[in-house]
Amino acid sequence: MRGFLAVVLLCSLLIVAGCAGGAFEAQLEYIDPITDLTGACFPQGMKLDREPPDGAIELPEAESPLYGVLTLAGGSYAVAVDMLDEPLLYVDADQDGELSLFDWEQSPYDGRYIGPVPLQVYYQEDEPKEYSLVIIWDPWYPTVFAYCRGAYYQGTIELNGTEYLLAILDQDSDGRYDDIEQGTLFIDVDGDGELLAIADSHEIYGLAEPFNLDGTTYEVTWVSRDGSAIRIEESELDVPQKYPLGIGFPAPPFEGEDLDGEHLSLESLAGSIIVLDFWAGWCSPCIAELPTLTAIHEEHAEDDVVVLGINLDRTHGAFEEAVERYEIVYPQIYDGGEEIIATHYRIAGIPMTYIIDRDGLIVARGLRGETLKDALKTLLEAES
Repeated sequence: MRGFLAVVLLCSLLIVAGCAGGAFEAQLEYIDPITDLTGACFPQGMKLDREPPDGAIELPEAESPLYGVLTLAGGSYAVAVDMLDEPLLYVDADQDGELSLFDWEQSPYDGRYIGPVPLQVYYQEDEPKEYSLVIIWDPWYPTVFAYCRGAYYQGTIELNGTEYLLAILDQDSDGRYDDIEQGTLFIDVDGDGELLAIADSHEIYGLAEPFNLDGTTYEVTWVSRDGSAIRIEESELDVPQKYPLGIGFPAPPFEGEDLDGEHLSLESLAGSIIVLDFWAGWCSPCIAELPTLTAIHEEHAEDDVVVLGINLDRTHGAFEEAVERYEIVYPQIYDGGEEIIATHYRIAGIPMTYIIDRDGLIVARGLRGETLKDALKTLLEAES
């Protein structure tokens, strides 16, 4: 912390500091609840026992108690669940040696009980800070409960003259933010004032993951233990830009050669509707989709609809063999080597399809079979 304060003083600005040498720092604000940003988390587990373990606090009047001790940010927090018809949750949230009752609600979907608990954690002696934890208990598995972080830190940082909204999450819910291998960074790449929290968002990175903004690569090099301050530095690493993949966004650029050596790219196909299909010959669900794609190719060629396969087989030979075996007649680009196109489209599983309209915008994604045909038909009808 002493080193960080020295840098901040040198840079002259505490709230948003841009330092010489490509280092940038900012202070962040604690935000609770985290559901304002995302409902996703990676739950951690803790065992509960019938007998109070070391450090636990007994509930003498409880009818059917279970006990545990939770360790966060170097502190220990006694926990107890009284398994009544309406179970009760007790936590020593401020480490004062006494259990306090906390409210939680039963999920109507799976019967689990879920509740936020504002813990008092200590990063420095005699300076408590709040760390919200969401506790999840399932009466079908009573001797275990799960927990995950219930808050996050957010602020703005200026990187080379541009201000960005950002947020950081303690992904392993251990009460500390300084292990950047276990954290998540949200950054408002497109400058719309919002942080996009969908699964394959272009605005989500691991805290230790380099990221590209307008051609410059940056890395998070330090986060304070309590999450209230962050340092980001320029990097010499060469990482690709993350493109947005949501409906209505421009499709990421792509280019390559088909089996006849013809150059194909998003730019060369401008004005056409493109059905982009990521597939491989070893992928059974991909093979099952080939008749649908062939039908679209044959039925809509006169509508200037281009079906284009992006193949992810392990070798070019396997790619050629699959095209021949399944008698694929629409154009193909092999991307199974460096997977540059698949990286831009953040392909996590195949088959994966995108429909790109004549203006180069994504209008549908992840569709198969008749649903894919219907989406294409709707797009064509809207043009008429």
